[in-house]
Amino acid sequence: MALYFFEVADPEFSIRDFDGTECTDGNAALEEALRTLCEVAADQPEKYNGRPLRIDVLDDAQRNVFSCEIQLTTTVHALNRLRSAA
Repeated sequence: MALYFFEVADPEFSIRDFDGTECTDGNAALEEALRTLCEVAADQPEKYNGRPLRIDVLDDAQRNVFSCEIQLTTTVHALNRLRSAA
C-alpha cells in the first residue's frame, strides 16, 4: 500500500489533503481520484456546469503523480425548447 494525497481545486477554492489515503497502486489512486471528482460535481452540479474541477494526486514525497479534471456541460436541443414552449 502506498500513501496518496488528493488535492481538489476549482477556480474559487482548493482543498489540501493533509492525511492522505492508502491505495494499493497508482490505478487504485486514479479510481479514487475520478470517484472523488464525480462525487463533488454531483453534490453541486449547477456550480460545475461549464466550470472545471480538478484533483491533483501527490505521492508520499508530495510529488504530483497525475491530475484529473471534470467539467459538466449542458446542451439544449431545439426539440426540447419546442416541447417546453407548447
